[in-house]
Amino acid sequence: MKKTKLILIVLLFVTSRLVIAQEKIKFDVTVAGFSIGEMEAIKTVKGEETYYDISSEVGFWFFGKVNVEYSINSHFKGTQLIDAKAKTKSNKGDFASDIQWIKDKYVIEATSYKYEKDTVVNHPLHYSSAMLYFEEPTNHKLFMAENYGLPSTIVKKKDHYEVNVNGNRNKFYYVNGKFDKAIMESPIKNYVIKRK
Repeated sequence: MKKTKLILIVLLFVTSRLVIAQEKIKFDVTVAGFSIGEMEAIKTVKGEETYYDISSEVGFWFFGKVNVEYSINSHFKGTQLIDAKAKTKSNKGDFASDIQWIKDKYVIEATSYKYEKDTVVNHPLHYSSAMLYFEEPTNHKLFMAENYGLPSTIVKKKDHYEVNVNGNRNKFYYVNGKFDKAIMESPIKNYVIKRK
């Protein structure tokens, strides 16, 4: 019995030490200055593995009331994206993407609003859209847009970074290396994500 307790205590200690850091950030989501919802981003580091979890709930008018729940879950090992899932639930339809690194390539299945893609990407990626809320992309020119399953470009402009995802030009602004806000283009309605 004493040996079992000792093993349990050691396991709990080791497990608690694996969680090096967890960072949580909250955001307001607005359209034309009016709040339409909130977003939360969580980064968890466990040893060599890093997990990014993004979730948001918004509601707005677009030829009727639209309610959207959106989430991204991305997993990195070392600096490489290993797998990611994005889900959108709304009263106008549900969409999802699944990205898996298998042997030497990403296998991707993605559906989004007026978009569908099943493909492979034959090279590793080291940055994703979920990371944009935690780390300024100073050394990255390419990232994975989880919701579309698309490798997309990052271009440094004078006071922001511009990312082009499936024709949508999104602008990300940072203050002292920390995410401040993003101006997002969308086929349904453009919006702003601002750190609280």
